[in-house]
Amino acid sequence: MVEKEILSQADLDSLLHINEFIEQKKSDSLASEIKQAILDSGKLELEQWQALREHIAEIEELTPHIELIISLKKESAKP
Repeated sequence: MVEKEILSQADLDSLLHINEFIEQKKSDSLASEIKQAILDSGKLELEQWQALREHIAEIEELTPHIELIISLKKESAKP
């Protein structure tokens, strides 16, 4: 018997959202948006800059986990 993995709608939505984020054009990327904000620092108020920094810190905290996942995927892909 073949076992099939069924994704919930929430899982599917999450995967689509992640893929959309990853596959954005460079000009529409998060990094590009931040660079534009930095170049025109008058676009954001102090509170917005502080909130942006908090979000960036959250992403930085996830980097080791992403690196681990990449490492594990590379290891499992080896013949």
